[in-house]
Amino acid sequence: MERHENIQLKALETMSHNDLISYIEHVNSCPWRQKYHVQSVIGSINAPAAVFYDGINEKYHLFYTWLPVLGEEEQHWYHVTSKDLATFTNEGVKLKPDTLFDDKGLSAGSSVSIDGREHIFYIGRSLSQQSFKYKQLIAHMDERFKLIKHTVPLIEGYEDRFRQFKDSEVIFKNGRYIILIGAESRSENGCLAVFEADNESDFEYKGIMETGLEEFGWLWEYPDYFSVDGRDILVFCPQGVDRYGNYFRNNFQAGYLVGDIDFDDYSMKHGEFKEFDAGFDFYAPKVFTDQHDRQVVIGNLSMPTTTYPTEKFHYDNCLSIPRVLNAEGQKLIQTPHPNLVNLRENEVTALGYFKQYNKRMRDFYGDAYELIVEFNDYDASEIYLNLRVGKRNETRLIYNAEERMFKLDTSFSGEHPEGAEECERHVYLDTPLYKLQIFMDVSSLEIFINDGEAVMSARIFPEQDARGVELSTETGQCYVNLVRYDLKPFENEEIIYQN
Repeated sequence: MERHENIQLKALETMSHNDLISYIEHVNSCPWRQKYHVQSVIGSINAPAAVFYDGINEKYHLFYTWLPVLGEEEQHWYHVTSKDLATFTNEGVKLKPDTLFDDKGLSAGSSVSIDGREHIFYIGRSLSQQSFKYKQLIAHMDERFKLIKHTVPLIEGYEDRFRQFKDSEVIFKNGRYIILIGAESRSENGCLAVFEADNESDFEYKGIMETGLEEFGWLWEYPDYFSVDGRDILVFCPQGVDRYGNYFRNNFQAGYLVGDIDFDDYSMKHGEFKEFDAGFDFYAPKVFTDQHDRQVVIGNLSMPTTTYPTEKFHYDNCLSIPRVLNAEGQKLIQTPHPNLVNLRENEVTALGYFKQYNKRMRDFYGDAYELIVEFNDYDASEIYLNLRVGKRNETRLIYNAEERMFKLDTSFSGEHPEGAEECERHVYLDTPLYKLQIFMDVSSLEIFINDGEAVMSARIFPEQDARGVELSTETGQCYVNLVRYDLKPFENEEIIYQN
């Protein structure tokens, strides 16, 4: 770190080649760089912005909003591609804040195919007379995978109704184009503004989506819509929701409503707002359809207002692994995308009992792996699974059998992010614990409980010797079947611009 700590960060467009190389070297010197998660070459990932499958070229296109230099506000769009949603390739910057309508940054958006060509919808931000202006903009992708901006905004001039627009979701339904824009109303309430058109350009304001959530945060961002198993799912991230018991413990929430939307009057009957993730670090989810018509979500493994230790190396954040979504009643079941098996190598298995004393699973040590634990039989009052164990670190997973409570404890996981007030999260399970599927990377942890009944994610920043795995109980014993795979890293060119 000492070699690069005095690098001078400038706006991306003014960096010399040597400045950029020094910046990249500084980022790569970070001990917490991930191995199989999408992460930025430099700077910060803010959110997955649009994802779609290109059937002609048989690849997925994923864009994320990106700040080349931490502390800047002018978001770009960066592009990565994948054949299988397991391994990704950097493609470079595809949208820059370089027009009159978006010179202060581009928000996340979505995509839709129009006349066989993929179109990207996004919110542009500009500054006029000391106040921000927000406009719905559009671009299309050409045959060389470049995004060509259209010169005329689709939607503008609603500052009298809304204090700000954030991000947009475009839907094609019943022969109409519908745009949902995450917004803050003039009365400082979060909402979704609805616009509608018979074509891709002449949008009319239809009001706000009526959900009955009148004072549920002061801003809604990252809206998304999809249907699965016959249910309408409305996704958004409200800011300013009060904590309630075990719910809404993070600074901001990423969640969804399950129900039925009337697309004539834009109202929704739904159940409770539910969070995607019961852990610490999951935000800005983006849902898309894969090549087999599965609904898949990818989010940012971070939380706004939290400062992560990687910022010392002038970068932060990464994207989650892709999760397949299915509806069960008023709840989404989330499971790892099946193509992630393409990363597996070096299988290790174990079968047997463990009791009160720590059982060290030396063959299972590592910092980038998938671990599957099947609980075949137990009479233990509490079950402990300690991961990334080192001289001074451990991340604890605790299951209380009587209460069916599963807890994630990061008290000793390593260097703590600033702004994260708590070190424990817990979730109450509908069924007794029978399976964990854990995806560990150098600085992240994603836990799928009981085949997706609950998911818990966290960024962790342990020392480099923290690679151990330990099992124990409080009282009684537990009989388990364990399977572990190393997960192959994907090597990526450090591309900023691509011709």
